[in-house]
Amino acid sequence: METNVTLEQMAQELEQARRELREVKERYALANATIENQMTAGAQENARNGKRIEHPTAHPHIYTNPEMHGGEPTIRGSGIMVRTIIERMRIGQHPLEIYKAYPYLNLAKIYDAISYYYDHTAEIDQYIRENEEAMWRLTHRASTQRFTPTRIAVARFGQCG
Repeated sequence: METNVTLEQMAQELEQARRELREVKERYALANATIENQMTAGAQENARNGKRIEHPTAHPHIYTNPEMHGGEPTIRGSGIMVRTIIERMRIGQHPLEIYKAYPYLNLAKIYDAISYYYDHTAEIDQYIRENEEAMWRLTHRASTQRFTPTRIAVARFGQCG
């Protein structure tokens, strides 16, 4: 299925996402001012009851949790890390394509993740580097192990050919 998105459609979607983000930011502005350096009473109650603790950020759709994804900034309600959105953008996907890959996210959340990245570029770039290094180590370890899947298959079934 081919998708043709006009510049005008993208501009309209972007403007709608900006409006939604602006509205949400206005609602949370007062709360975020007091939350940045302390947990809210609700979060403390959740901690006592063993529930997941979310640490809000200045971005309404982004939170962190030291016990989830190694504390990486995550899009609220999804488990998708900001890093994931940025990695997709780096391979050339635009926000509408990302939305189609993750339809349970809305464009406001995707644009908020992008905005978070531009406010915390060094932090997210570090998470991206760490993830790339971890993937390289896993791939390298698998390719240098004594008993790779190919070697096991050859040992069981003889030469392939």
